[in-house]
Amino acid sequence: MKKYCFAAIVLFSGSAFAAPFVPAVDRYGQYTGEEWPGKVTSDDQLRAEAAREWPLIRDAAFDPEKFDRFGGRIDAGKFEATGRFYTKKIDGRHWLITPEGHRYFIIGCDAVGYREGGYSSPLKNPDGSARSGFAELPDPRRVPDGFPGGRKVNLLAANLEKKYGPGYYEKSKEVNRRRLISWGFNSTAKWGWGETFDLPYVEDWSFLSVKRLPRRRIDVYDPGFAAAVEKEVAALVARRRNDPMLIAYASENENGWEYRDISDLTAADPEVASKQALVDFLIRRHGEEKAAGLFHLSGGRKAMLSNREKVSLPAKDAEDFIRETSRYYHRIVRDLFRRYDPDHLWFGASHCRGQADAWIFAAAEFTDAVMLNEYDIFGRWTTQQLMPTLRKLDKPIFITEYSFVCDQRGLRPYNSVNTVRDQRARGLGYRHYTELMASEPLCIGFGYFIFFDQPVMMRSLPMGESFNFGLVDGTDRPYDEMIAEVKKSNVRLEAVHAGDMAPFQLENPSELLFNRTQLALLSDFLPGSCSQFISVDSSNSVEYFGGCPARLKIDESRVVFEQNNDGRYPVGTIYAGDNSGFSGVKADLYFWLKLRGQDLNDYYLLEGSPDNRDFSPLPLRFELIRRGEFDHYVMRNAEPIPARMRYLRIVLKAPVPSQSWANQIANIVVER
Repeated sequence: MKKYCFAAIVLFSGSAFAAPFVPAVDRYGQYTGEEWPGKVTSDDQLRAEAAREWPLIRDAAFDPEKFDRFGGRIDAGKFEATGRFYTKKIDGRHWLITPEGHRYFIIGCDAVGYREGGYSSPLKNPDGSARSGFAELPDPRRVPDGFPGGRKVNLLAANLEKKYGPGYYEKSKEVNRRRLISWGFNSTAKWGWGETFDLPYVEDWSFLSVKRLPRRRIDVYDPGFAAAVEKEVAALVARRRNDPMLIAYASENENGWEYRDISDLTAADPEVASKQALVDFLIRRHGEEKAAGLFHLSGGRKAMLSNREKVSLPAKDAEDFIRETSRYYHRIVRDLFRRYDPDHLWFGASHCRGQADAWIFAAAEFTDAVMLNEYDIFGRWTTQQLMPTLRKLDKPIFITEYSFVCDQRGLRPYNSVNTVRDQRARGLGYRHYTELMASEPLCIGFGYFIFFDQPVMMRSLPMGESFNFGLVDGTDRPYDEMIAEVKKSNVRLEAVHAGDMAPFQLENPSELLFNRTQLALLSDFLPGSCSQFISVDSSNSVEYFGGCPARLKIDESRVVFEQNNDGRYPVGTIYAGDNSGFSGVKADLYFWLKLRGQDLNDYYLLEGSPDNRDFSPLPLRFELIRRGEFDHYVMRNAEPIPARMRYLRIVLKAPVPSQSWANQIANIVVER
């Protein structure tokens, strides 16, 4: 009997011999379970690479015949020089103007300093025990900032000390500034946290003294909100208002309200100010009796405030309250920044997919630009969902986070529309996305996320980020294949935005997207039989999936834009291959707990075909194995598979596109 096995997992336990300690990372923070060309093996190797790179970037600087000291184009016209950055619409396209009066398009990279918190890993597990997996920790006498806050370790800092010596902080800053300029960047964009590199930047801030709701949302109706924010704005502005390199202030990140936040508020404590504001909004709109009816209660305002069960309010009410709240919040914060620093721009918060459009569009009324975080090579959220309204508002946009990653060197895949096959593909993804967006007249620039890779040992626990976001790896070595492509677009982006060059576009960006994990999972399916909307999910494996490290799912971020689809997404088709047929199919299913009671046949499908053209459904049976955040089932064929079926196709279905991620599949075994 031959078995075709996909996403197989083998677990061993109860060995009679104690296994030797094998660290997850070596002394350089590199993954020990994989080898690759040029992997660092000695301090001498790092120092030799520093010596080779320095002559290549030593003279990097803006060409004074083409650029002012901020990176603004001298040869693109002269505009009013105010000593500060400002926005201006020129020939139907939005731009920034530098303090010296020259046209400027942001070509930036985020988090250039190695001290950014995301470059460090926790030293202890969530239960307080010491983490294993580190081959060596830095010597604090040699690397004084190797243990930020005493609770994390920064192996990147340790590598910089090995590479550059005792003055590694100053040297690495100088190297990174010259790298950026030599690669065609002109800004350090966001996530500097107060560290600057003598390049234009956006100053980030998260309010520390405000009251918070779940998911880091600010309780904006709290009576002390404005006073708390004012103190922080005044202190921030006092540090930055005289710096001409400051493009704009940014406050908060991805803090915009979602529709589920409204449902949460209906069940919040009666003392929560935003719940009180929601109840009063509903009473103003519907009257007290009808408003209470929306909660399925009688007793008016008091009963609504006392309610602790989540309520789904009418969509129009939720949307309008979110819009009203966004205007309330952004008007207060905008006015405070204007009061303390009327000369600098304020961009507000970066927005992300999942936030209510009403929040974003209301924010646009008060901010000088709309900042967007999007991790999708196709750019559909921005171009299809947001851009039509933003064009009507005629509001500039600034892409503050976007990235392309590989699932190699112990780093994980991120999502199905930004995880690509190799480092050159990362650069091609960069080119396709940035030039597509630069051609949009509203776009004033980019901040690539981020300069260095995140650590293999993760930035937080239990399941923190560990992604290949960087232009530079954790040993301070640039990804040359990626950067070679990045440089090609960076010298073009301003001309593309001006309309003087057509944007570089890949004919089929999907060809970049099959990462190594997906190929391993899908290698035995017939080529082309897997839907491009199927992706790999390796997140939260312990908490939600009982340790299953990789599952296949439908990618919600893509299907919500799919038109005229019947909600069926093939995982793949397998061919019997000889005169015998199939004897059975088995797979593990993970089904979101909030869909309990639904018919699993509406979410999973097995089909057979004699010719790979006409497919018929085959009956399935499901066995519950474990309850959890995602209930674990085993799926099998319920009846013998007819001998005439030469092809089997496994399909995931999405009755509700916005919940397509809720049904996942792994460990597919096809027997014949």
